Amino acid sequence: MFENLDMSTKDIIMTAAVILGPILAVQAQKFIERTQEKKNRRMALFKTLMSTRAERLNRDHVQALNMIDIEFYGRLLPFLKTRYQTRKEQAVTHAWKSYNSHLNQKDEYESLEQWIKKGDELFTNMLYAITQSLNYDYDKVQLQRDCYRPIAHGNIENTQLAILDGLDQLVNKGRPLPMYVVNFPPQEQADNNEQDIHNN
Repeated sequence: MFENLDMSTKDIIMTAAVILGPILAVQAQKFIERTQEKKNRRMALFKTLMSTRAERLNRDHVQALNMIDIEFYGRLLPFLKTRYQTRKEQAVTHAWKSYNSHLNQKDEYESLEQWIKKGDELFTNMLYAITQSLNYDYDKVQLQRDCYRPIAHGNIENTQLAILDGLDQLVNKGRPLPMYVVNFPPQEQADNNEQDIHNN
């Protein structure tokens, strides 16, 4: 292959190979590390959503949802100044947009049960899209039903919501605080207290 080249051309090719070889190897290693890091972040997001799928008000769950746009953004093509997403990334971000839009449309449903049912369906579709992008073999029924949540957790969450709603009614909506007297003081003590008030 190099027989027709003079010595200086061979030297240039060899020198270029010696210089570029390690540079290309380092760049290849960095590419592999970035790819692995991206996969690890996506896995962490998926694990958080799976582990909190029965507790959708959980702070970690909400943070993971808000990271979907970042983790499945795709990549920016610098020369075209546009973003490239794989079909699997597009499926995830589209499913997230549908679910997010639904979360903000509670008043458009006749009942809370209908809104919750539709939300469960959209959330499951989003989880399914994430599993597909990570090359996991889950089906939608498994994602929707195979989770454990003790009844006590639901009771605690409902109680906390009721307390917060009651406080909101008192503080922000002017609801009166009902008060009931359980035990009246003896009449003699009440008369003395009334006398003290008039004297002062």
